[in-house]
Amino acid sequence: MAHAPRKVVITGPTGNVGTALLRLFAVQEPATVVTGIARRTPPHTAPYERAQWHEIDLAREEAYSELVPLFEGADAVVHLAIAFQPARDRDYLRRTAVDGTRAVVQAARDACVNQVVHLSSAAVYSPGAYGGYVTEHWPRRGMPRSIYSVDKVAEEDVLDEIEQAIASDGQAPLVVTRLRPGLIAQHDEATALLRYAAPSYLPRSLTARIPALPVLLLDRALTLPVVHTDDVADAVMKALTHRAPGAFNIAADEPLTANLLRDAFDAHLVHVPATALNIVTNMAWSLHLSPIHRGWIDLAYATPLVDCSRAHTELGWRPQHDTESVIRELVAGFEDRSRSTSAVLGERSPAVRLRKLLTSGPVTRRRLP
Repeated sequence: MAHAPRKVVITGPTGNVGTALLRLFAVQEPATVVTGIARRTPPHTAPYERAQWHEIDLAREEAYSELVPLFEGADAVVHLAIAFQPARDRDYLRRTAVDGTRAVVQAARDACVNQVVHLSSAAVYSPGAYGGYVTEHWPRRGMPRSIYSVDKVAEEDVLDEIEQAIASDGQAPLVVTRLRPGLIAQHDEATALLRYAAPSYLPRSLTARIPALPVLLLDRALTLPVVHTDDVADAVMKALTHRAPGAFNIAADEPLTANLLRDAFDAHLVHVPATALNIVTNMAWSLHLSPIHRGWIDLAYATPLVDCSRAHTELGWRPQHDTESVIRELVAGFEDRSRSTSAVLGERSPAVRLRKLLTSGPVTRRRLP
């Protein structure tokens, strides 16, 4: 019988999905006690006032010992935490993603939590089915040149390892749920995306004009799974109420295409092969002209579409937003400079922009995956 947990701990609740999930808890499950784990406590405003806050950096070695007492008595842990910046600090990104996941799941096991819901990604899937739909059984080796994909695969490897250890030790079972969404987007995420993608040396007046660009340079073969942030939060909630184990693909029914982007931006589409986009992106990254790693191009043109039948039947989940509305909402967010009171979804302050520009350093010779 489906029922909401009495106490939930969420890591990364100030981010894109976490913010939406807190809104959902406030409306659907006001009696559930929610504890938020974040590097920075957000302002005491909606929806962040919904949680009790603790500041922990999951990349630190002390994370496990700090998490165990906070997890005690919890019915479930929702692991959403992820780091996209500093984009060139490979070690920090890896420690946050992989070591942080290990700390969270081990702490949940040792605190006798009943369930962990882990936000994975469709980026874990191996290339070879671009434009086609794959189930949760498709090989999970990811894209070797994508930092994000490599780390997402490693996170799920950690889940495998801990689940196997629990089974062999005869410990009390821990239900592990893995959600594998496509590209997640919403109106309120727009400013954060610009912060991740736009070089710090670009003035705000210039980045504000991005939605009005007359031309889109894309490979017209673009076919990517997309899902609205609120639909991902709904999938998390349904996974909690059903205590469903295993992996679940999460995406809108229709894929994102180059023509759909063209229409949303009201721009002229110029076909540029993905290989050329990859070369230019890698050159700009190497020269410190852009914060976008070429792995994101690999993901855009290698991630398969995902069959969500299992989520439909076992979770009772259905997307409430189609892909066109998701992308048009995101473009509207670019135009509005939409942001929340969370530092994660907010705009980079002028002081931070200046500091990043002054400390960007010389061109690095260290090869990244």
